[in-house]
Amino acid sequence: MVAMMLLMACGNKDKSVKIPKNVIPPTEMVGVLVDFHLAEAVIRDAQQRNMELDQTSNQYYYSLLKKHKISRKQFAESLKFYTENSKELQKIYKDVVVELSKMQSFVISKKAKVESDE
Repeated sequence: MVAMMLLMACGNKDKSVKIPKNVIPPTEMVGVLVDFHLAEAVIRDAQQRNMELDQTSNQYYYSLLKKHKISRKQFAESLKFYTENSKELQKIYKDVVVELSKMQSFVISKKAKVESDE
């Protein structure tokens, strides 16, 4: 019984996942995903305003890939890897949410300052 509990405890430990060379490292993936979510927000906002964005949205994505010096293939492979390793993806998204929240707080504080100056 004790041996079985020890085996189960060892099996429950978080095992460090080895990131393959073709996969974007977690710290860089955070920045990529932050930028992609911001682009998605801009695109959704423009769509709600009935603006045509077919080429513009492709240009957003292309410029983000170029900014981060990654290929579409590398992004897709990285996303696939992280979705198959949910604990790693959760860690990344924890940081993504923190970064987006900081940006949101900054924008809200700037907007409040502008409104108070009026």
